[in-house]
Amino acid sequence: MNLMASIWRLINLLSLDVVFGAMAGMLFFVDLLDVQVPGTLYIVLGMAVWCIYTLDHLLDGRKITHWASSERHRFHQKYAKPLSVLLVLVILLGLGIVMNVERLHFMLLPGAILGTIVVLWMGILYVLGKKASWLKEVSTAIFYVTGISLAPFFSLFPNTFPKAFFFIAIGYFLLAAINLYILSYLDAQHDDKDDLGSALALVSKKGLKKLILLVSTGSVIYLFSLLIIFPSYYRIHVSILLIMVIFHVLEFYRSGNHRLREKLELSFLLPLILLIF
Repeated sequence: MNLMASIWRLINLLSLDVVFGAMAGMLFFVDLLDVQVPGTLYIVLGMAVWCIYTLDHLLDGRKITHWASSERHRFHQKYAKPLSVLLVLVILLGLGIVMNVERLHFMLLPGAILGTIVVLWMGILYVLGKKASWLKEVSTAIFYVTGISLAPFFSLFPNTFPKAFFFIAIGYFLLAAINLYILSYLDAQHDDKDDLGSALALVSKKGLKKLILLVSTGSVIYLFSLLIIFPSYYRIHVSILLIMVIFHVLEFYRSGNHRLREKLELSFLLPLILLIF
């Protein structure tokens, strides 16, 4: 394995690709609402997303009583102690930045409320185990879109919001849900061996594949409708989501799924194209 492949593998195992995708997602909503947020907030968002994903993987690793079958969970089992220490340090650093940078104070209350809800919900899913695991993809998609749009939203609040914001946010949620359902499909064998739950606790693998097709088809129709309805300013945002959804579907249904996870996570960087316009 060459150096670049090793670095990318580590980035993926540490969920840093998800972090970069979330930061691009916040840029998407900043541009959508035509607001400005402090650059530091992108770093804080990235830290928050990393903490949530790392906590989730550490909890899953702890739940698995044997050596995990998936590389991601084995990594978090093997390095549980240093990752746990790093997690605490990143949380404290993030809180310190938000509390000491005055321009970020408007996010203290909303961020604290959302963070508390996310952690409590993760705790509930952890306690309930597989019987509630089918809720994980939907709830994660909701929290993901809420998290990346929170700062742009409160940068404009309490001013009037364009209706397009809410409709496009729904489109982003559908994209995130498709992504998570595909990842659950890919991880089905590992999750079954490690007794971890997902949407497959409610439907069969074949049924999940049909659900992915159904949600993807509905999302494409929905986003095409928004392209027709919304004024030209919002069409680039809708087009970005449409391209990402179509990319997910095409890659998923291609023969073989070599490095599919990495490709799908990389696609969430597409909103960076807004920096050009």
